Amino acid sequence: MIIDAHAHMDVFLARGWNDPPEKVIKYLDMANIDMAVVSTYVNYPGPNMAAMEQLYNHCNQYPGRFIPFLRMNPRFVEQTEEAVDVAVKKYGFKGIKFHSTSYAMHPFTEPTLKILRKAVEYDIPVLFHCSDECLTLPLQIAEAAEACPDAKIILAHMGGFYHREDAINTARKYKNVYVDMCEMPFASSIKHAVEVIGSEKVLFGTDLPTDNPIFEIEKVKMAGLSKEDEENIFFRNAAKLLKIDLEDVKYEI
Repeated sequence: MIIDAHAHMDVFLARGWNDPPEKVIKYLDMANIDMAVVSTYVNYPGPNMAAMEQLYNHCNQYPGRFIPFLRMNPRFVEQTEEAVDVAVKKYGFKGIKFHSTSYAMHPFTEPTLKILRKAVEYDIPVLFHCSDECLTLPLQIAEAAEACPDAKIILAHMGGFYHREDAINTARKYKNVYVDMCEMPFASSIKHAVEVIGSEKVLFGTDLPTDNPIFEIEKVKMAGLSKEDEENIFFRNAAKLLKIDLEDVKYEI
């Protein structure tokens, strides 16, 4: 079984984004990926105020295959808490996504912490884009992890090309921090992360549809891990964070 903890699905032609569910599902089926966490490219609140409902409707076209995360812009301070309420209570969203460069704000500022505290209320994870760009560095997100020790924070991309050690060390320092390995090209770094923080804190992701899911799967297999460690990364860790009962997964690919 494989649960992809980091993928995308959005149709917003005004920005040139056209990745509908039927396109994304083809990639999942091609790689034998059972389920995928998906978020939009556009932030909410933002230029497409229908984005939340649209993602919900897209996910419902393939029941049991997609897990929606709300990608948010903390700058809309007066609207963010209500947005999380609606996403979780009305639409069943299972997490939050941040990409700090898209709204030019440090990840440890109060508007972001406000959303993190809301995520703690609902016990849902928060996925931070975490790579080599300013405002997305692991040590910057570490400040948020320290300020909100009960928030379940995932460092996407394991810090990118050049900040892998910072991401791994942040996950080692803070019990509430995990990493995903998508778009980080080194199998050896997956192995190193397992040795330092344990396979229980590493999640599988693809960043679909921008990356080749088969490459991401083979990258994990090339790391030379035990079967138990591979299973933790491929599906057990995500299932635990997202409260997925694996016995209830009964659809066919």
